[in-house]
Amino acid sequence: MIYSIRYTVIVTYTTLITEALIMRKIVTQSMRDQIYEALRESIMKNTYLPGAMLPIDKLAEDFGVSATPVREALVRLEAESLVTLIPNKGAMVTDIETQDIRDNWEMRLLLEPYAAFKSCLLIPEGELLKLKKEIMEMKSAPFDNDRYVASDTKLHDTLYIHLHNSVLRDSIRRVHQMSIRIRYFPEGSVQMHKQVVDEVLDEHLCIVEALLSRNATSVEESVKTHLKNGEARTIKAFKRNASA
Repeated sequence: MIYSIRYTVIVTYTTLITEALIMRKIVTQSMRDQIYEALRESIMKNTYLPGAMLPIDKLAEDFGVSATPVREALVRLEAESLVTLIPNKGAMVTDIETQDIRDNWEMRLLLEPYAAFKSCLLIPEGELLKLKKEIMEMKSAPFDNDRYVASDTKLHDTLYIHLHNSVLRDSIRRVHQMSIRIRYFPEGSVQMHKQVVDEVLDEHLCIVEALLSRNATSVEESVKTHLKNGEARTIKAFKRNASA
């Protein structure tokens, strides 16, 4: 009986220790993931511009953690080609090259107009009317970056998420993920900001109107025009930033 009690106590104690270690690991892993996600989002939204330095000590202080989870987050970001590690210092946000912009928009021009053409009759009218209402409200309201990005993402997702072709959907989704950082670069330009936002909202409205008319050819052409203009705006902003 005594042995049985001792065995139960030992097993219970061991279980508690194991659970505590697991919870500690979960909390630690959660913090590492949070730091990684926060840094990645800041790079993608160009809060940290190309060429910006990310000192480990400063980031650790900002996040209120040790240097280890910050260093691990930067290693993950380097694997995605978003930063370049600098030994004993931290990292630098990788540059955006003109060729990166051209390559990205080449892929988007190959995929998105066709996807929009095929999606024209598949998108519910109610969904399109909500998009139109949102765009119209943003055109007359003070600029809200989060709302703007959410609306842009929603529109471009709408052009392909209703497709039956899962390979095409996945291809566009991957290109979108790679292009986030490049896509919003012009909006970050102080000199170009208002002009860019006004132009983008007008082009978005044109796409939605074409979708509501159920004219697939008009939809395809509207998306092509929007993407070509987007490439031109991005290259212009990139060159301005490089010469500043």
